Amino acid sequence: MIFPRLFAGAAAPACALALSALPAFAPAFAQSYAQTEAPLGAAVDGLLAAGRSLSPSLRAAALDTDAASARAEGAGALDDPSITDSYTYYRDPNVFSAHTVMLTQAFPLWGKRSLRRAAALAEVEASRGRARAAQDALDEAIKVAYARYYLTARDRAVNREIAGLAHRMRAAASARYGQGGGDQLAVIQALGEETAARTEDVRLAGEQEAARARLNVLIGRPAAAPLAEPVRARPIPAAEPALDVLVDRARAANPILAAGAATIDAARTRSRLAEKAWYPDVTLGAGPLIQTNNRPVGFAATVGLNIPLPWGHEAAGQREAQAQLGASQQRYDAARLEIEGTLAESLSKFRAARATEALLRTEAMPQARAAFQTVLAEYSQGRGDLAGAITVERQQHGVEQQMLQAQLDEQVELAAIERLIGGEL
Repeated sequence: MIFPRLFAGAAAPACALALSALPAFAPAFAQSYAQTEAPLGAAVDGLLAAGRSLSPSLRAAALDTDAASARAEGAGALDDPSITDSYTYYRDPNVFSAHTVMLTQAFPLWGKRSLRRAAALAEVEASRGRARAAQDALDEAIKVAYARYYLTARDRAVNREIAGLAHRMRAAASARYGQGGGDQLAVIQALGEETAARTEDVRLAGEQEAARARLNVLIGRPAAAPLAEPVRARPIPAAEPALDVLVDRARAANPILAAGAATIDAARTRSRLAEKAWYPDVTLGAGPLIQTNNRPVGFAATVGLNIPLPWGHEAAGQREAQAQLGASQQRYDAARLEIEGTLAESLSKFRAARATEALLRTEAMPQARAAFQTVLAEYSQGRGDLAGAITVERQQHGVEQQMLQAQLDEQVELAAIERLIGGEL
């Protein structure tokens, strides 16, 4: 116990002990966390796993990829054959009329079928990239929502400590006032501080419920579904990443860029296919020749070639394919620049938040604690008042809240960086 003469009367020892504990702000959930499987909501890992298995948006993205795969399976197949029945009638009785039943099949030449299949397979890769991008975006949203959930719980714990101290200060001030050693203003000030702490707890409780609802919705559960209290935050990497390293990782692993590259491959393949539209395809047909005079059935065969004429269809297809290829390349470049710019911005904010949190922890918090102890010493010697203790308590609480905000900023920017580089930092 420090400064045991802080308050006279029966309530003085309890209040002095409570005030001496104020700088620590030791919330109950800061105890060591057992490395066992935690209930849903206690850590971010379980929420990420739940989101990946339960999220309707990820299931929809997976089904889109399945649909693209199904299209690729039939992209190189032949078109359906055709069957025709033609009747030839002759007025000359010496020439017999006949039915010709013909089964025809078109065969694309010049590698057109393989090009169609290659374009469809590239679209499958693009769909997979979009599915991975959707998962990374969901992971980022879950990480940010959990950071808010966890840090709001920490803020509530700190605020409950403040409320308890305010309650003890009011009890001690009332005891001193009853013994003639204090004034009524100190009692009123302490009561106001206690009321403010309770009001802040109501606000923080609402924020925590909102964060819980957000997490539930992100992982595909009803908003009101229960979640465990958060136990631990995501660890922040000890080493500060370099921008050029992050840019290289983004270029290699960002799923949006992977999808864009696959889209370019598909567009390039379709452009080659459009160029081959000027090359003819062959159609083969065969079937029985049935005469009306009941003579033996004959046989008929046909060979046909389509004739690409410069009437605008093929040329328009080539221009369309070239424009789509150029548009795909431009979209890829725009996405790459956007990712690199956002990466640099997030890294700068991450570094600023880390530096801010370090300054608050190593300088601002010790200064606030020293100021608090000085006020306690002066008050214990009869030179201060309760208002001074309340003021420095608020200052220290403010530093703690700034630290929580800096930690939240770190988590938000870390999640953004990991989405951009396509993996954990």
